[in-house]
Amino acid sequence: MTNGAPSNNTYRKTQIDTASPETLILMLYDGALRFMGQAEEAFAEKNMEKISNLLVRVQAIFTELMTALNKEQGGEIAINLERLYLFFLDRLAEANIKKDPEPMRQIRPLIEDLRNTWAEAIRLHAKNTGSPGQPTPPKPRLNVAA
Repeated sequence: MTNGAPSNNTYRKTQIDTASPETLILMLYDGALRFMGQAEEAFAEKNMEKISNLLVRVQAIFTELMTALNKEQGGEIAINLERLYLFFLDRLAEANIKKDPEPMRQIRPLIEDLRNTWAEAIRLHAKNTGSPGQPTPPKPRLNVAA
């Protein structure tokens, strides 16, 4: 930036670098929903390239969420989340291949529910521990640009 003000990318990088792992997951859900909203607009505009790019970004988010699952600690919950993420990936691929928004629309409410449940879990944890959910180094890094 010419005026010395931090760029949006710098701000976003700082947000990601200072976020707790729990908050990073919430940010990924938010990013997926944001990109899906943009894809919905691209479908309305019949902008095939934009549709494809946005759906690939959403797929990358769910791939990252899936690879971050710890099945040893998470047990059945992690296994079920993996199955759900695989279902999301399948529906997103179908929407992209067929250039049909319906498969994406079908999973959006499920993603919104996951996002809201995760946000509530963070809120309850912070309330019960008195901690705002700040990071405790070292923390795992997620490799998705949201």
